Amino acid sequence: MAKHIDKTLPTRDRILKAAKHLFQRRGYYAIGTAEILEEATAPKGSMYHHFPEGKEQIAIEAVKIHRDELLNMMRKLEAEQHSIAETTRILAKGMAQWLKESEWREGTMLVSTSVGSVPDMPKLHATIREAFDLWRQYVVKRLVDEGWNKTSALTMTQTLIAATEGAMILARIDNDERVVIKVGETLAKLLATPNA
Repeated sequence: MAKHIDKTLPTRDRILKAAKHLFQRRGYYAIGTAEILEEATAPKGSMYHHFPEGKEQIAIEAVKIHRDELLNMMRKLEAEQHSIAETTRILAKGMAQWLKESEWREGTMLVSTSVGSVPDMPKLHATIREAFDLWRQYVVKRLVDEGWNKTSALTMTQTLIAATEGAMILARIDNDERVVIKVGETLAKLLATPNA
């Protein structure tokens, strides 16, 4: 079993955690349900007991977990009075550290899962789109609260997400977490200037 999966977790949680890590490593189509169950040390019948619709249902639930984890992290940083620029710096440093600790094997959940499944799997596609939409709405609101007009805030949010996802891919290819930190710093400078 992978070191990141706690054996004491309920079977359903272990399956989701295993799937999330495997999808981040190799994408949706490169992973089979047998591999997910093996990684989770879960009995064969448990998958269809917890996920009767199969691998797509597992992916949908894993995407929702990832979506909520990032939103909760951003809300926590907001509650600690961090600006959106500071939040971007903090998240970039965290993502860079995570990439290095995974030895460049894991990528961003939504990009990895969307490759090959969007738009061919409408339910999974809708869940991935919803995750990005919720993140966009959150960041746009934060920027508007910090003095950006709504149109500029939306453009900046799209830039932020695209640049961050791209930085994660480049860092993985280059085996260099500093790519994410540098892109995060550049974005933070832009975010600190309303309507830049």
